[in-house]
Amino acid sequence: MKMIQARNLYKSFGTHRVLDNVNFEVNIGEVVVIIGPSGSGKSTLLRCFNGLEEIDSGVITIEGESFAHKDPGKKDKVTSKEKKEIAVKLGMVFQHFNLFPHKTVLENVIEAPITVSKINKSEAVSMAEALLDKVGLSDKKNSFPSKISGGQKQRVAIARALGMNPDIMLFDEPTSSLDPELVGEVQKVIIDLAREKMTMLIVTHEMRFAEEVADRIIFMDEGKIIADEKPDRIFNNPEHPRIKTFIDKITMRQSNRQE
Repeated sequence: MKMIQARNLYKSFGTHRVLDNVNFEVNIGEVVVIIGPSGSGKSTLLRCFNGLEEIDSGVITIEGESFAHKDPGKKDKVTSKEKKEIAVKLGMVFQHFNLFPHKTVLENVIEAPITVSKINKSEAVSMAEALLDKVGLSDKKNSFPSKISGGQKQRVAIARALGMNPDIMLFDEPTSSLDPELVGEVQKVIIDLAREKMTMLIVTHEMRFAEEVADRIIFMDEGKIIADEKPDRIFNNPEHPRIKTFIDKITMRQSNRQE
């Protein structure tokens, strides 16, 4: 089953084109990682899939349902109401955690299921406790965000996104705001989700993580998809010189950071 399909996507900010005829799809249970230089359109693409950004033209399909369908200069054929109904199938984790500072870890996780999905509090608490155990934070459920580390905050953000029971998870640079020693604990949670066959679309600059977790790697540059290949092909035998230059440079930078 095709969980996400993108066809002929275009998006500009002013005169700057950030998505330039983007086409790809994500199958059920597949982990697709998007890499590429800053400003290549990776995060914008992800934000188009949950409606945080609106495409200029093209078609986005989520689990067979039209999420966006625009001709150039025309109004979207999919209504805002229809978008909202489809958007609940996707959970998103951002670079920054965006936790409610005045709510405990547990309260952060139960907020959306209670207010959006209208499930009762006792059911929401049971679900949240199971998710916090899943991400290794059972002992922090009564803590406030100010009292936990960045890596723990991001794991809470993952639990919160999973609390809405999404079919697809979107991760936008989930470790870029973390100190290097905290990156691994967040990556482990995502790798565990991959082993459970959660469908995921991940934007990251962490090349070793990308190689480990991905079924496919998409390389973007200047709004275009330059390659869509298996990780081994991208990292060990890239055909495009732009990919080789990028990977060599970023791998060297990350190796120096870890020394």
